[in-house]
Amino acid sequence: MSDNNRPGRDDNVPRYGTPEYAEWYARRLQDQYPAARAVPSAPPRARKRSVKVVVLAAGVVVAVAIGIIIGAVTKDGGPVKNGRGVGASTEAATTPSPQSVRKTSTASATNQATATPSSPSSSPAETFASIYAREHSGVVRIDVVGCSDSGVGTGFLLSPTLIATVNHVVAGAVVVGLTDQEQRTTGQVIGSDPVHDLALVRAARPLTGYHFHIASAAPRIGDPVAAIGFPIGGPITLTQGGISGLNRDIDVDGHTETGMVETDAALNPGNSGGPLLDNTGTVIGLVDAGDTEANGIAYAVPGDQAASDMQAWEQTPQPQSAAACQNPLGPSQTTPDLPTITGLTPDASAGISQAFATYFDGINTGDYAAAYNIFSPNLRSRESLESFIAGDSSSYDFDATVIDAQQSSPQTASVALTFTSLQAPEKGPDGDACDNWTISYRMLKDTDGTWYIDGTAPYGSSTHTSC
Repeated sequence: MSDNNRPGRDDNVPRYGTPEYAEWYARRLQDQYPAARAVPSAPPRARKRSVKVVVLAAGVVVAVAIGIIIGAVTKDGGPVKNGRGVGASTEAATTPSPQSVRKTSTASATNQATATPSSPSSSPAETFASIYAREHSGVVRIDVVGCSDSGVGTGFLLSPTLIATVNHVVAGAVVVGLTDQEQRTTGQVIGSDPVHDLALVRAARPLTGYHFHIASAAPRIGDPVAAIGFPIGGPITLTQGGISGLNRDIDVDGHTETGMVETDAALNPGNSGGPLLDNTGTVIGLVDAGDTEANGIAYAVPGDQAASDMQAWEQTPQPQSAAACQNPLGPSQTTPDLPTITGLTPDASAGISQAFATYFDGINTGDYAAAYNIFSPNLRSRESLESFIAGDSSSYDFDATVIDAQQSSPQTASVALTFTSLQAPEKGPDGDACDNWTISYRMLKDTDGTWYIDGTAPYGSSTHTSC
């Protein structure tokens, strides 16, 4: 680019670094890139939206013309989402035309979601490595079993039983599963704001971990930030970037959401609802959505809006009833193959691993016939497909691990597994919405070489315990 084309060569250009320059530069970008004025949005999970911007929950991914949803991995699946009203700053004196986007604190240990006045100069800066080491224990993975959509998203602790997140991660949930490191439980939505895409979840059991604080003041453009979450439903991850814009207006299905924080931090489906942190470890936004037509443009609901809602819901909870439907589904993720099962021949290990993968995938994706067909003819003669579907229609099974395996002959073996299930309470044993299972499966090899489940029994004193 020649010097004559650089910003600042025109005598009419305001002095660099002034509010007037920020206004001029924003107008210049809009003139050069008119397409950025109205980026179509993507759907919040199961709600159909046009493309371009998607919510960042993981699990539901619909192609371009339909929209992308990344949120609760399927839930946290999706593109960028809405934003709330953050007061205008001198760095963002003018607001560009609304963009179509779909979105992707906190409180003290006293259960108060009190906002923390925060600015880059109010506390000494830390490295994000040290912030992550101190705070990641309070970031919660949210797995949702839902009616029309489901997935994986992120939340964070405000207190032992209060988790802040965005609404599109938990909207329409039959079961909200919460995992904080090795701790698992379920939660109930006690506050929901679809307009600002915010939600507060109350855990059925206390979770230990860091309690976040939410900033009451807007960050500055150029401030460094980091996000912690579960992108693509994978392991907990930290990504870094900076604040690239404030007070952004985003058009979602014809509804304009205002005041969003814009960042260039790398954010993906599954990050929705997670904390966007400044360099003091304070939450300055909740990850919400991303622009699919751009590289490095994502949005967060501003901290001041979140703090207000969270505090109101803490003081006056508004419990939400679970969604009701005939065949709710969990996050549509492929169940990873079990590792080589020691104690079995290589042939038996491979065949039995494949049988379990087909069985759990069938349950998790709603292909109940495929799961049912892993039962041996003997088992199928004792339970009908209709009965099997009635019992497992809302189940989402994950974290399967082999704890014991023995092979008594080339055609028979016993394999004990542990795994966790989420299900509608009326489908769970003892009315549980979350259970940890320990089951011994009797496996039988057919004449065609296929392995089937031929029976089950407790491994130890009980088959399950409530999460």
